Formats: sequence, C-alpha cells, structure tokens
Amino acid sequence: MEAYPAPYVQHELPLVYLSGLGEQEDSLDTAPLPRQESGSRVTTNAETCTDERAQQLLKELMKHDGSSRAWNSEALPGPTASLHYRMKPISRSFNLPPRKAAPLPQAPSEEGKTTPPRHTELHSTLSPLSPGSPIYPEGVMTPLWFTKHQHSVPSLVIAFFKVHGNDNAARNEQVQTDINAIRGTLGRSGYKTRLSVVLLSDKSILDAPELEEHISAIRRATTMDPKTGLFFMPPMSSPAEIATFVRSLLSTLQPLVVEHYRDLTKHARRKKARGGSASLASSVERGGRSLSASGWNVRYEIKQGVFAESRQEMDVAERHFSAAIEELCSSEGLLETKPSWSSIWNDARLLCDVVALRVVRCQLWVGQTTGAVISWLNYKARTKDLVDRRGMGCSTYGWFAWEARWAEIMGQLIRRASLPAFQPSDEAVPTSAEFSAMRTHLPPEKALATERIAPFEQLHHPGYWFVLAFEATVARRAKALDISEEDRISPDQTPASAVAQRSRNYDTYLAPLPHEEFVLPLEGGHDHHLNILEKLAGEANKEFDARGQHRSAKRIMFELAQELIKATRHSKALDLLVPLWEYASSGDSLWNNVYHPLLQATHECALHASNAGVFLSTAWELLSFEGSQLSRSKKSLTDYIRDQIPTQGKLTTKTNASRHLSPVQISLAFVEKETHVGELVGCQVSLCSQSTLGAAPLIVSRVDVAFTDGRTVSISHEKDASSASARPMITNLPSIAGSETSASVKADLSLLRSETRLFNFFLGFREANVVRIRDATITLDTDAFNLQHTFDEDNLLRSRAVHVGNEEKAEQYMLPWSDTFSVTVLPKPPKLQMAMHGLHRQYYVDERIALEFELKNGEEESINATAIVRQTGKSDSPLSIQWNEQNALSGEVAVGKVERDASRNISINIDAILHPAMLSFEVEVRYYLTSEPDTPLMKVLVTELNISRPFEAKYNFGPLLHSDPWPSYFNLSAQEEEGRAEGLPHRWRLGADLKSNAEDELSIRSADVTVDQVSDSTVCDVAKSDLAKMHALRRNETMPVESEFVTRKASLDDRRPMEVELSLVIKWTRKEGTAETTTRLPVPRLQLPSSEPRVLCTVEDDASEEDEVMLHYHLENPSSHFLTFALTMEASDAFAFSGAKYRALSIAPLSRLRVDYRLVVHDRDEDRSHEDQNSGLWVWPVLQVVDSYYQKTLKVHSGGSRVRVDEKRGLAVQIKA
Repeated sequence: MEAYPAPYVQHELPLVYLSGLGEQEDSLDTAPLPRQESGSRVTTNAETCTDERAQQLLKELMKHDGSSRAWNSEALPGPTASLHYRMKPISRSFNLPPRKAAPLPQAPSEEGKTTPPRHTELHSTLSPLSPGSPIYPEGVMTPLWFTKHQHSVPSLVIAFFKVHGNDNAARNEQVQTDINAIRGTLGRSGYKTRLSVVLLSDKSILDAPELEEHISAIRRATTMDPKTGLFFMPPMSSPAEIATFVRSLLSTLQPLVVEHYRDLTKHARRKKARGGSASLASSVERGGRSLSASGWNVRYEIKQGVFAESRQEMDVAERHFSAAIEELCSSEGLLETKPSWSSIWNDARLLCDVVALRVVRCQLWVGQTTGAVISWLNYKARTKDLVDRRGMGCSTYGWFAWEARWAEIMGQLIRRASLPAFQPSDEAVPTSAEFSAMRTHLPPEKALATERIAPFEQLHHPGYWFVLAFEATVARRAKALDISEEDRISPDQTPASAVAQRSRNYDTYLAPLPHEEFVLPLEGGHDHHLNILEKLAGEANKEFDARGQHRSAKRIMFELAQELIKATRHSKALDLLVPLWEYASSGDSLWNNVYHPLLQATHECALHASNAGVFLSTAWELLSFEGSQLSRSKKSLTDYIRDQIPTQGKLTTKTNASRHLSPVQISLAFVEKETHVGELVGCQVSLCSQSTLGAAPLIVSRVDVAFTDGRTVSISHEKDASSASARPMITNLPSIAGSETSASVKADLSLLRSETRLFNFFLGFREANVVRIRDATITLDTDAFNLQHTFDEDNLLRSRAVHVGNEEKAEQYMLPWSDTFSVTVLPKPPKLQMAMHGLHRQYYVDERIALEFELKNGEEESINATAIVRQTGKSDSPLSIQWNEQNALSGEVAVGKVERDASRNISINIDAILHPAMLSFEVEVRYYLTSEPDTPLMKVLVTELNISRPFEAKYNFGPLLHSDPWPSYFNLSAQEEEGRAEGLPHRWRLGADLKSNAEDELSIRSADVTVDQVSDSTVCDVAKSDLAKMHALRRNETMPVESEFVTRKASLDDRRPMEVELSLVIKWTRKEGTAETTTRLPVPRLQLPSSEPRVLCTVEDDASEEDEVMLHYHLENPSSHFLTFALTMEASDAFAFSGAKYRALSIAPLSRLRVDYRLVVHDRDEDRSHEDQNSGLWVWPVLQVVDSYYQKTLKVHSGGSRVRVDEKRGLAVQIKA
C-alpha cells in the first residue's frame, strides 16, 4: 500500500480532539493544511492540566485510539459496540480549516466599476468547483480531502479544565469564558463539531460542598448540556477508577460522534441528489471542462462510504464504495470516457484502486473472508480487461508491477485485519495444537457455504498472497529485461521525439519510466527488482514458517536464489542456498523434484563465489546424478576440484548421509545373530559405487566402521597389482581379536562405476552385551582435499543377505533374521554341571522338603565356587530355604575348591508350606577358574515345586446316647467336686470320609480329632480314634474315620448353645520314606444345642430271637420346663411291633425317659433280595414324637450302632441275620 497516498489507504476513524491535557506529536499525521485567512482559530487562556492524574487520564484515553490497532471490530477493549477513535491531544489553541473557499477577485469594468459576479455561491476549498482547488476543474477526489477529515476536522472536542473548591471566582469565571469562546468559534467555523467539557477537581463535592455551586454556575453560564456536554471528575486514587470513568465518558459521547458523521452523510446525499453544483467560473476560464455527473456521483459515493467507515458501519461503507467502482467503470465513467494518456485517467484509475482496497478491507472487517477474495479477483479481472482495451495491454512491466502490488496489498490487508485463525504463535516452536488452530486458509462464510467455491476463492494466509506478488514481480523483471537499450537511455540524452514515443509504448502507471525500470548498465548498479523480490520472499517465508509450512517457506527462498543467480549475484544467492541445502533431506520424497536443481545451483554459486568447502561437498553429491558437468568429465574427482578452484591449502569437509547424498553406499551385516565372549563372529562390509564418473575410478582412502562397544575397524586403501577385471568381488580380511579396541586392515578400495566390493572379516568380543554398528565413515584423502562422509545406522543400506564367494561368482544367502546390524554377545558358556536329586513331581502342604544338590566340575581345571539359593517369581507363599551346611549364611554357601571332574553334594532343606502354590527357586553358582580369577562365570539351576493338598474330607455329624444317668432335678447332689462341670453330658459322633488327592501312595499312620476351640463354660472330651494299623491310601481312594466326643456345660443353669471347633489330624508318610508328616484338616464349626429336647433310638444287642429286635426310644428334656409329647408308632407291612401305638408322656425338667418297642419281621424270605449277608436286614419303623404345646415334630436321631438315618426315608434299624 506504500505506492498510494497515505490518506487514501488510511483507516477511517472518528477524530476526537483532546484539549487541555498536553500536546503530542502524531507520527501518522500528514502535513497540516496551509492556514487561510478564512479559517478559524480556537484560543483559550486556561492553563494545561499536567499533573499525574491528568497524565493517567490521557493515557487511558489514548488506549481507545485505534490508529495502530488491528482493522477489526475486536481490536479494542470494552463492549463490542464501542467505536474506535483517532485521539489527538492538542494544545489550548488550535486551528480549523476554512469551510468555504475565498470569493474570486472581480475584474473592473471599462468605467472602473466592478461587475457583480454571476454566481455568488461559495464551495469547499477542495471542491472541483473552486478554482483554487488541486482538482479544479474536473478532478474527482484529492488526498487532501481525506487528510482534512482524518486530522483537521474533529467530530468531537473534549476540553479539560481545572476547577477549585475555594472561593477563587476569577479562575472559575475564566473557565466559563474559555468554554464560551470554544463554543463560539466552533459555531462560526461552519462545522458541526460537538464540544464536551470535563472539569477536573482536586477535591470531591463531599469534601468541598461549594464545588457544586461553582459547577452549577458554569453550566448556567455556558448553557452546556448536563448529560453530554459537562462532566465532573473528582479525585481518583486508582487507575481502575480512571479507566472506568473514561469508558463511561466515551460511552456517553459515542452517540454525538455517530450523529456528526450521519449529518455529513445526509449533506453528501442531498448534494448528490441535486446532481452537482453550478460552476462559479466561466467556461472560458475553465477551458470548457467540468466534472461530469458520473464523476459527481463517484465523489459523493466515496464521501458517504468514508463517513460510514468513520461510524464503523462497514457493510454500509462497502456498498457505497462498490457503487463508486461501478460508476468509475461504467460506460459514462471517467475510465471509459477519458483517454488513457491523460493524467485524469491515471488519477481515476488510482482512485478506483483505492476504493477497491477499501471494499476488501470492509469485507474483512465484517468477516466476509471469501467475499473479500472474490471481490479481489473480480477487480483484478476488471482491471485487466480495462488495461487490455484502453491501456497498453497486460504484457508490459507496468501491468505486472500493478499485479504484484495488488497481491501484496491483499497480504497487507489480511495482516492488518489480524484474523485470529491467522495469528502466529508467540512461542519460538509452536505446538501441534497451535499449528492446527492457526489455519492456512479459512472456510467460506455461512452466506456462501452452500455455493461451489473454488479453492483459490477461499481466504489464505498472507504468505500465499506474497507468493503471488513474488511471481508477478518475477514476470515484471522478465519484461523489464526485454526493454531495448535505446529506451534505457536517460531522457536527457535522448531526443524529445524518442521520449514521446516511449510514453506510447510503455505503461508507467505507478511504475518507473523505462530508463529507471532497467538502468543501463545494470552490472554493479542498483537493481530495485531484486530488492522487491527479497522483501516479498522474506515476508512469505515468515508467514509460512509461522504455520509450520517449512517446505513452502524454503521453496520461495529457493526461487529467490534462482533470480539472484540470473542477476549474477552468486554470493548473495549462495547465502540463501546453503541453509536450504543443509535443511533439505536427500532421502525425503518431498524434496525429490527440487533437490537436484538445488544442489546444482549451490554448486555453481560456490564456484563463482570461490567457496571451496561447499563446492567440494556439492561436487561429492553430484557424483550421484547423471547429466552434471562432473559426470561428463573424464577427470577424476581430485583433478576436477583442483582445476575448478585452485587453492593454496588443502580442503577439509565433513558431510553426513542423513542430509546429503553419497556416490558410495555402505552395507554391513553380521553373519550370526548370537555369539559368546571369546568367540569370533563374521562381519561383511559392502561398498557399492553409484558414481557417475566416466573412466576414472573413485578411490576411497579409508572406511571406518564404529561399533557401540567403542571399537573401530578401519579398512585402508592399498592398490592391488591385479587389474580391475581380474580381482575378486569378495576380499577376505584378517581376523580381529577381542583385545584390540582399534584395528586397521588394508584392501583395494578403488571402485569403478556401478561396481560392488565385498569385504569379510571376523571379530571377537571380550564383554557380554548387545553390540550394534554405530556408524560408518568414508574418507577420501588426497593432496587437494580431505572429505569424510558419515553414515549413521539409519542411513546404512540394510540387507538380510550375505554373499559367499566361490571360484566363479558370489552366491547370495538370506539370513533368517531382520536386524543384521547387531549381534548379541552372550557370556562365556560355563561347563559346570548341576543337578537336583530327590526331587518329586509333587509335594504337599505341611511336608518338609529335603533335596540333594550336586555340583560337578566340567571345566578343564579346578574351580572355586559359591552357591546362592533364592526364591524366584512372585508368590504369596514365601519359601524358607536353608543349606544344610554349617558355613551357610543367608542362602549363600561357600562350596570351595572343586577339582576337575570332581563332584560336590550339598543338602537343601525347605520348611513346610502351609498353602497350595506353584513355587520355584534357583541355585546360582558363581565360580572362577583357578588360572583366571578375574573372569567370573555363573550358572543357574531353576527348580519348580508343585505344592498341593494331599487330602480332602467330607464330614457327617450326629448325636449319640450317653450311658451315664442324668442328675435328678429334685435331688441334686451338693457334694460335687470343686471345678467339675455340672452340666448334662452330651455324646456326639463325627464321621469323616478321607479322600487322597496325592499322586503318590501315602501311608496313613493315624487320624485323630483334636479340639481347637470351644465356647465359654463348655468342656469337650474327645475319644481316641480306633485306627489300629497303618492304612495305604492311593489317589482318589477313600477311607472312613470315626470319632466320638462328649460335651458338658459347666453349670446346669447355662442354656446357651455350644460352639466347638475341631480338626482332623492325619499323620502320614510317603510309601518309600519314613519321615512322618502331620496334616491338619479343619472341621467346619459345629453349633450344638444344649437346652432343646431330642429323641434318640438305640437297639438292644442281646436279643435272642432271629427275626425280632428291641428298640429303645430315649426322650431327653434338658430344659427347665415340663414337656408333654404325643407318641405314635405307624404300622408297616414289613414288621409287627409290640408296644403302645398312641401314647402321651410328660417329662420333668433335666430328665429323660425310655420307651421300648419290640419289632418282629413278617416274612423274611420275601426280603432276602434286600438283605445284606454281612450287615443283616434293615427295616424302617416310623415313630412320630410331637411336642403337645408347640405342635412341633421332633426328629428321631440314631443313638448308637445298628441304627442309621436316611435323609429321604428316615430312621432304619438293622435286624441281624
């Protein structure tokens, strides 16, 4: 936008004068208008407010100045509806420009009398109707009109005066006088500038009540509006209060400012409706020329647009500016009616450019981003059509200069708009989230979202437009180079006819004349094209880099360097190319199309700039490309460098394969995936020449291969006496022992074009580790230069194959692993043999484990060893492991010296494990050979233990009849032994079916029930089990275990239930062992009633008859109440019974009764099929016992042998065979 007058492109803001706070120079102000006699000057005598509060007030007011703010509606703080202002601090005295031009002087008549003028109406000093105007008589607009409203005609004057709370009436009267003077001068000036006064006081009205009277007097004397004309500012202590006061002040005065520009708009609209004004001067004086009606329409449309822009009604301003463009380009407009060679046509074109710029700015302000681009494109197309029809055409440097300027203006407008999505990050390295938020282009606005919008019609960031300007400038330079030598001669040295001919051949609209566009001679002179290109490329590079578009940023710099090369500015081009060459990655596919031209350009610039280091490095890379000068040469690389850049000293340079190409590629591979310390492993190095040199071979001086263990293997060049065609493809090099940290071997390293050489050698390692190939370096060392090219691991050629040579050719063998750059070096394999004896497949809970660890020396000499045993893995069951040795300490035992082929046994004891688990432990033996005490060796033996439960049991429980008589409730003995339990004895039976889960056969030595815990005031006596002999139990086999116990309460008065916790204790051994193990199986907790009645059934053993049995039913009442029971014996077809069928019994407390029944089997022969010859016949008598009070049926329990209870059929009695 620098090519246009600054007032044309400056953003319109309401001008506000701040009088009384001191004067500040505004760098944006243009030169003031010349003072005219008819102008108005405002002069006051009050002193300027210069105290600290006044300066803080001025600072807050200037925060609302939008002159340097972004061109958008959100650039200032405060409410979104608040205006931006152009705040201008001025002195107490200031000038206003004249409203009307001075009257024309009247020529006297022949008689000496003045002739009255034909027209007496006066117009503005900048009107086309005023003879003194710079655009008189047919101009449309002048930048001075914009300057007038931007800097000289304020919409509002805010005057600041101090008022005092004392009785100093003179000062207060002076304030009244000054206010009236300002009002009077503004009224006489002809402008509708508003005035507001702010009275500053050092005291508040509360502190000085007389202030209220003074302020009222000033208001009455000046007739100022108390709401918008007169404001009082008491003392304020904090900047926040001052800021609030300023916001309130401007919010109140904003309607006045808006109304001022509305009045100006109405005035312009009325004058437009009149169709122009009559001319004051005669047609002879003006030469018969005047502004057309279309020109007047353009003038007033622009004025209305400017006033709307001042009100910040950007949509209204955009409509007026668009209408002005249509008027200028219409069939009756200036651009169509005036000749293209006239200055008026150029002025109209410049004005059209400025109005189009303002249209785009207004659309960006309101967020019509795609609309702004479409307007920019449409105006460019319209201008191109206009220049093609009425100008010099679009093939001149002038057109391309305008095209570049128009694209640059778009980029500058987007920058000044400061769209949030286009703002770069403040950080040096923006994050990925900031990159995504900072877009490269914006989608269409909602109004155009449903239309088909081309990609170039969407708004892109400023870098895109700077690139367009750059490309147009390149085309401009190309056209400038076509200017003939005659037209490049200065006009002072050219005939006038030739100069006139130039104006008809060249478009110089906002462009230099031909002799200035392309100065003769250019060599060593100033080239303004390159300056423009450097500026545009720098701006585009900055925008692209800020958004992470680094390739685009580098691309524009590369194009700039190409233009510098065309201008033979090789040193400057090299400064640009070297960073690009270092940044560009030869292996990046995105740089494939650019890398070769970039490399060639850098090479040529280094040659012309005599940069030997860059020239050597680029020459080395160019060996990989066909078509370069070096590839066509028959010379060697050394001769080429020496001939092109003769230097006194030896060149030295280093390059890396991560960024730069190499005509020699290296591939390395280990032929084995694993090896051991002290053993040799094969390694193959492959050199593949991709050089484009013709007949001359490429001689590599040295190849250095570095490994991660710090070792380096160097292969130095040694010329082979045999010819190149006769030498083998594979060269075997000497082996390199592990003790050598740096080894050097020799081989023929000369490479012909497209030749591959293979080198085999063996390496040994002293330490166990994973060894990788770190990097490889190729060195070319001649008398002219020393070049080192390094290949990192990522840049080496990967190959899963190795070549094995025979007499005729090298055969390729694929390796069965992918990572051929590494080899795993394992520790030296120990020859110590270890074994664990006495280990069973399964161990059991509560079993102690005894093992025998055997250590056998298989080394070639004696050893000194130490054994460590520890648990491995994660488990909730820790192992308690001990060596059965006196010198063992914390799991470690010193084995001592063990001779060759000798053995040593050590016992290991493991305490019993209490829970099933899968456990493991290891025995680590550390030893060293007697001859090598500094070389530790180690071997580990891991042993797993499967711990499980050997048994499981199912329990059955029931009551038994206790044979002792119960004590009488009515005759209790008072002579009981002290401490003896007095409660009723209860006999119980506990049966267990013991099942073996062990894989081995176990021998059961005993199985007894023990008491773990009983409830309070309870005694439990357990009878010893009757297991008489050892019982062998195999897997899944079951054996019965019967036990009895008696419980008794300590007192007869204790009626609480009894709780008993028992365990089944099993002592067993393995079949082949004698060590006894005790396993404890917990019995579920038993709840035993102590005061509930029950019925027990027993059989008399001494019955003499074969088919009959005597049953005894025992009814027990352990409670303290009398109980009555109803007994009913049910009849059966299987037997007959003797006894009462129905009977009622009353039982005293703490007593029991017996009821007898004799049973006789009816027909035994019919039940032979159901008779067990060993156990006899079972019958099922049913006796119902019902509690008469509670109507509860009591269950009949088995009280002894030959009686059992079935859950489904009830009670069964055995009749002997």
